[in-house]
Amino acid sequence: MILSGHQPNYLPYPGLIGKILFSDKFIYVSNVQFEKKSWQNRNRLRGANGEIVLTVPVLTKGKFDQKISEAQINNTENWRQKHLSTIQLNYKKTPFYNDYIGFFEDLYSKEWNSLNELDIYVMNFILKDLGIKTEIYYDTDFQFEGAKTDLLVDMTKQLKCDTYLSNKGSENYVDIPSFTKEGLNHWYLDYKGVQYRQAFRPFVPYLSIFDMLFNVGKDETYAIISDKNNYTFSELNEKIKEEE
Repeated sequence: MILSGHQPNYLPYPGLIGKILFSDKFIYVSNVQFEKKSWQNRNRLRGANGEIVLTVPVLTKGKFDQKISEAQINNTENWRQKHLSTIQLNYKKTPFYNDYIGFFEDLYSKEWNSLNELDIYVMNFILKDLGIKTEIYYDTDFQFEGAKTDLLVDMTKQLKCDTYLSNKGSENYVDIPSFTKEGLNHWYLDYKGVQYRQAFRPFVPYLSIFDMLFNVGKDETYAIISDKNNYTFSELNEKIKEEE
């Protein structure tokens, strides 16, 4: 059984959804420190003049050590209307606009206070829309111990899995021997950012998965993120080999 985990992301990119798809179980990791200027509260879409960064404002003054699960949205800023208007303006001519604009109109009609709840709501919508059947868990429902790799090992054991799946960006802190000495395995994957039809040129990779959904729809989006040829996978308990 393969477990993966990740901090909730705002309008996540396809590689994160792909990692969840290739896992038997996935856990939202919210009881860790909130990072300003991270994908936890922002992401990128595509406009006529290039990428557009949408950011959810978060109250951070005097809250340096706050966890993602504790982060509160700064609703004194009119961010919901800004995000909705940006999406309407830049995606109104995409083929699948009518399939997804209703979700955003409903999303931004609500006053969200918890960043964690907002991110998870959006991510769970994506998983349901794409028909991804991975079992979903929340670290707020558990008492995990340790930090960094020790935390991942404890999560893998408590959720009764034998392999943990990480993205390549975790290579700097994941200690594979910590898994193997506990009789567990570790595996890396790296999403390649393959091209698909976008409304504007040139192609910009690694945008929010909603850029893909608006442009090519859920069937082609699922085909892209479920195709193992669109990823680089490591050997079990090894790092991803650099291309020569």
